[in-house]
Amino acid sequence: MQIDWEIKHFNSLSTKELHDILKLRVDVFVIEQNCPYPEVDGLDPFSFHVLCKNNTNQLIGTARIIPPTKLYAEYSIGRIVIQEEFRRKSLGRQLFQYTIAFLEKELGADSIRIAALKYLEDFYKSFNFKSIREYSEWDYAYVEMLRN
Repeated sequence: MQIDWEIKHFNSLSTKELHDILKLRVDVFVIEQNCPYPEVDGLDPFSFHVLCKNNTNQLIGTARIIPPTKLYAEYSIGRIVIQEEFRRKSLGRQLFQYTIAFLEKELGADSIRIAALKYLEDFYKSFNFKSIREYSEWDYAYVEMLRN
């Protein structure tokens, strides 16, 4: 399967790309995971958005890079999602690796903070993230993690 990767700042997204990002995130986080939460949180306009598209130009994965001071003191990666039919093909790992590489090489990030679902803690540890604290939100267990 051919995958095209692209990273765009919010201001460079087309209206279709923004629509597809929001639809994918709502489809997975709100509907599939049955977690009604404020998806449109005001952070997208400050952020870079990673686009993972297949050979038909369909968005199949995305992640959001939030700059320092907008959420945490460090850069943050969040809203990491792969469309259900494309999971279990290592795309999540590729998406996360691609995002980290952009942060370190293009933005000079020396620290990255994430808030991860607790059950994915080992996945993020495999990228050298260390657990900082655990908390609950929207009936889900989360862990805040830091890579530096």
